[in-house]
Amino acid sequence: RRVLFRSITSAGGGGGASDGTDYYGIAGGSGGGGDVGAGYGGAGNTPATTPSQGNNGGGGAPGGWTGGGGGAGGVGATAPPIGTGGPGTASSISGSSVTYAGGGGGGTQGATAGPGGPGGGGAGGNGIAGTAGTTNTGGGGGGGGYSGGYKVGGAGGSGIVIIKFNG
Repeated sequence: RRVLFRSITSAGGGGGASDGTDYYGIAGGSGGGGDVGAGYGGAGNTPATTPSQGNNGGGGAPGGWTGGGGGAGGVGATAPPIGTGGPGTASSISGSSVTYAGGGGGGTQGATAGPGGPGGGGAGGNGIAGTAGTTNTGGGGGGGGYSGGYKVGGAGGSGIVIIKFNG
């Protein structure tokens, strides 16, 4: 019986724009969402790999809107109206279909916060902290909102390693 292991390296997710000082999302496996100052979302699939590891984050807009983080299966939404996190990708390696790596939703100030993308993405906060991504999905954390000060974004959900043996 022969066992073959390959080395697989994954890029970490990008970060959302922060504290009103950097309006642009940070690049990564999936890009972070842009800030309210019309900031652009961060680039996904950085560094570039084949197949792609993720997608771009959505851009923000003046008036309290921030973009959603990119997910493994699609880009984060550009706000307005809502910075929804990008969708993840479904896999059946565990024996049933599970969606992983959804993007985090954008946080807001006095507007509707973005929901997390399918696949464990955390919801953004409206004047409150963002929600953490779901454990064992690798979903992105939701962006923090603003109310008398910038609130913290949610932590990304932990990933999971599944080793499947055939035979």
